[in-house]
Amino acid sequence: MKKSEIKAIQVYFKKISLYFGLVDGKRGEKTNHSMNAYLFSNAAKLATAWPQWSEKRKSIASLQLICHEHGIDAGEIDGFYGPQTEAAADRLKLLTITGELPRAFADITPSRDNPHHFPVESYDDLIEYYGEPCDARLVKVTSPWVLRLDWDLTTTTRTISIHEKLSESLSKILEEIYDTYGEEGVKQHGLDRYGGSFNCRKKRGSSSAWSTHAWGISIDWYPSKNKLRWDSDKASLANIDLDPWWAAWEKEGWLSLGRTENRDWMHIQAARR
Repeated sequence: MKKSEIKAIQVYFKKISLYFGLVDGKRGEKTNHSMNAYLFSNAAKLATAWPQWSEKRKSIASLQLICHEHGIDAGEIDGFYGPQTEAAADRLKLLTITGELPRAFADITPSRDNPHHFPVESYDDLIEYYGEPCDARLVKVTSPWVLRLDWDLTTTTRTISIHEKLSESLSKILEEIYDTYGEEGVKQHGLDRYGGSFNCRKKRGSSSAWSTHAWGISIDWYPSKNKLRWDSDKASLANIDLDPWWAAWEKEGWLSLGRTENRDWMHIQAARR
């Protein structure tokens, strides 16, 4: 278990007057005693052999129980730490910090507008609409705000290299976003953390399929806080405060893999799926 998860348990036990020690993320004697008392009071929800479990397994079971008490599904209360328990713990920590749970992915409804008739993401359709990969007719679109490379914040730019067919659409989107969020909002949400656009490369993990970046029709935003496999519980761009950001892209027909597939929230592209 993570230190932050032990802290979440200690915070909850303090709240219900079951623990009076330090919130230090350490599973010491006081914390273990509180966990045993907590599990005993919830014995009907546990396997009959729970008293024989190790202290570590009891702590995981305590975490699972606390998640369930807050309406967070941690799976079976068995004291084993797996992906479902870890995801539930992340939601519990967020609830402890902010006082609310993140919006469920099922409650996100992206717009399917396609006013520019962007093609489906297939090799033949992309070639017909945009030309050959790595041979894109690129133009530079000026951003209303300064962009900082996410992996090197000292390097900045004001331009994005994009396929010429997308220049007017991208300019319109960026202007609307800046009007909505302003300089302060852009920085607050990391919208100035740029991850790149045109890149002559194959898709990650593929030796044959071209990335949409190779056509210059994709842009990555804030990669460090919107990693490839992160879902809406972790990705910063899934925040409800960024619905206007996504609305600006979607009404122009751009597609977010995060909003449609709950992965790769950094990635936005002018191609349908």
